Amino acid sequence: MKKILITGGTTFVSKYVAEYFVKREYEVYVLNRNSKPQVEGVRLILGDRHDLGEKLKDMHFDVVADITAYDAKDIIDPRLFTAQPCKWLKAT
Repeated sequence: MKKILITGGTTFVSKYVAEYFVKREYEVYVLNRNSKPQVEGVRLILGDRHDLGEKLKDMHFDVVADITAYDAKDIIDPRLFTAQPCKWLKAT
């Protein structure tokens, strides 16, 4: 089973991306602050993109979908999201 990390996952485009991959039986992780209801079937990583600390240190994803960058300060090094190389989707 492929693993995907989606930033956000609760509103706008990221919610629909999470639902799409859950339906296709991916192992879906979402990174958010848990301030809104989560899509059924996802695994929550509680956190903020600007304060990841060690949350993702030893994790590997086949795909990272970074969908919650709203301005230049939100664009961060993709290597902070996963320990190994993967496919990277950036949508703003």
